[in-house]
Amino acid sequence: MAVKFSALLIFLLFTGCSFLPHILYRIDVQQGNVVSDEMLEKLTLGMTKSQVLFVMGSPLIVDAFRENRWDYVYLMREKGDLIEHKRLTLFFENDTLINIENYMQFSQETTKTKPDQRDSDKNETQSNDEVKQ
Repeated sequence: MAVKFSALLIFLLFTGCSFLPHILYRIDVQQGNVVSDEMLEKLTLGMTKSQVLFVMGSPLIVDAFRENRWDYVYLMREKGDLIEHKRLTLFFENDTLINIENYMQFSQETTKTKPDQRDSDKNETQSNDEVKQ
């Protein structure tokens, strides 16, 4: 009987630990290419691939099917949540830079709201709509 009780107690302790993920420490993670404003200022249309490599460094993604497209991607995660997602795409024709798609200035910030706060926001929106009518 004592062995069964001990086994049950150990089982409950180990499964109980899985319900506490917020206690675990999660490191901040930066992934991809860090692209500074100075690098973007140096980047101009008409540059060769070797000049772009010198200024920007190696791209994170070079598409095997479209060798004329280079992607520079940057992700920042804090405590497991995605904080920033930036992307810079460069297009080449005959080894010359012809187009720059810059999504570096946009960041996606995650905010966690409490369920009570969401409900109060809805109530405020409804009351504001009623006042407008």
